[in-house]
Amino acid sequence: MSWNLLIYSPEGTSLGEPAAVKTALENAFPGFEWRTFTEGGLIVDGGFTLDLAIEEGAVRDIYTNGGYNHIRQLAALCQRQHWAMADAQEGEDIDLDDPVKWYEERME
Repeated sequence: MSWNLLIYSPEGTSLGEPAAVKTALENAFPGFEWRTFTEGGLIVDGGFTLDLAIEEGAVRDIYTNGGYNHIRQLAALCQRQHWAMADAQEGEDIDLDDPVKWYEERME
């Protein structure tokens, strides 16, 4: 299943410096690999890829391709970093406290 997520700062600020954001992703997802400075992924069955949107030297947003199989870990990362996560197609924020329930309610 292809599903795109948007990770962003609810305050409208950046997510942080690229090195700090990359470290947070690497710590949350052992085995995460960077293909380029801004593109990486968890290259396993059911994994996901992502792109960092960088503006003026800071990460503005993160866009994923896939991620449902790791939605709990993505939500936990967002909570730790004080980030928000939304369904990129619908533009609706995902409940970080219970992202699986949020997803399943929309698939009914």
